[in-house]
Amino acid sequence: MHESLTIALLQARESAMGFFRPILKEHNLTEQQWRIIRVLVDKRSIDFHELAQKVCILRPSLTGILIRMERDDLICRLKPVSDQRKLFVSLSANGQALYEEIQPKIEEGYQLLEQQFSTENLQRLSALLKELIVLSPESKASLGKQTKKSMQ
Repeated sequence: MHESLTIALLQARESAMGFFRPILKEHNLTEQQWRIIRVLVDKRSIDFHELAQKVCILRPSLTGILIRMERDDLICRLKPVSDQRKLFVSLSANGQALYEEIQPKIEEGYQLLEQQFSTENLQRLSALLKELIVLSPESKASLGKQTKKSMQ
């Protein structure tokens, strides 16, 4: 069971994305580009490093994706005059318009997924995944040490 958890998570992701890939393909978007757009809709402007973390894309790969998205006028990359090492990313007007065009179709995909998997299952799964996401090997190791201390 333990060895297959990561594979099961990947398979579940693939299954879930099956509801949304055709929509993204119809609009010539990659999954990575959609994740970036989704984050930027919620955060008007975000630091490059924070964006990389939120969308789970390695920074070198994210750079290329953002260059292409800027070329396609979906995002704006901004460097503060005060610190040229920093980079902030925001959604362009065209990016916002594309999001507003696609979002109703994405919502239909979620409704179809919910019909097949159930609202309750989706809520439970989401809650469990949120708990799993915040774990780290370091936090688990310290938890184990605390448990041993409390047993002594």
